[in-house]
Amino acid sequence: MTDRDKPVSSRQDIAKLRDAAAGAPMPKLTAKQIIKEASQLVNKHISRQPPVQRFFSFMPTMLTRVSPFHFKGRYKLNEWPLVRLDSGDADSWGGMQVVGELLVIFDETVLFCLLALMARYESDAFETSQTELAQIAGIDPIPKTASEIWKSIQRLAGTRIDLQLYSGKGKKKRTLTELTGSILSFADKNQASGKIRAVINPYFMEMYAESFVTNIDLAFRCRLKSDVSKAFYRFYQGQYDRVSEIELTRLARAVNLKIEPEMSRLRSKVRIGLSELQEQGYLQDYQITTDNRVSVTKAADTAVKMGSQILGKTNVEYLGD
Repeated sequence: MTDRDKPVSSRQDIAKLRDAAAGAPMPKLTAKQIIKEASQLVNKHISRQPPVQRFFSFMPTMLTRVSPFHFKGRYKLNEWPLVRLDSGDADSWGGMQVVGELLVIFDETVLFCLLALMARYESDAFETSQTELAQIAGIDPIPKTASEIWKSIQRLAGTRIDLQLYSGKGKKKRTLTELTGSILSFADKNQASGKIRAVINPYFMEMYAESFVTNIDLAFRCRLKSDVSKAFYRFYQGQYDRVSEIELTRLARAVNLKIEPEMSRLRSKVRIGLSELQEQGYLQDYQITTDNRVSVTKAADTAVKMGSQILGKTNVEYLGD
């Protein structure tokens, strides 16, 4: 096959290799350029899919299959579990894996606080403190809390999100592109002052952050006491309709609530979470039917307020060009 017969992309690659061999300077790539191009490729791929598949699988939509955040069990530091959550689907446009230490609802809280600070400073790199993060999260800034916040930041820095884009179905299915990156790029802590510097990974920011926190009112979320309520708030705030219905076990799986052998225990946990949302004025009404379906009606004023939304309308500046 001659160069003329090769695909355009192949001819361009060959030309680049020839230029490199001849001593011609290769174009300088930047982190911002690489991530932007990757994001555009993913968005273009998703836009070609049927509407039902145009969501990342851990996003708070009715189509949620897996959330990266779990409810805290009785874990000790030396036995904190490692996980690989696979949200792939045989018929989907792609697959996603969340790989690292198990993330819990508290880690979601810390991540939301970091993203809120990123929006405030309009930069993916900023300085904060253990006290400030505790205040934003609505928790007591005590030494134990400070230690938990730092461990959470470590888990977020060690959590990577892998993404694969597919084309075709069945035997014709093939992988087009693979991407990988962590949630946080870097963090350090001054033990004496409690100051923390953090860098949000531009890959996470470009690919996931904006959709991940869409419609999350951090001020309201901080008023919720139950982790189950926080998980349900994230789930239902991503729904398009005021009135929705879902099967009980499907709702539990969507937020990683353990499926109890006795359905009555699961119903009780779900009721606790929904009751607090109703008490806080988020839900107008809810019902768990005898055939284990959950129907909710959100209050009329649950639309997000841009002033208190985590990211709002902000222009975040990436480090380096």
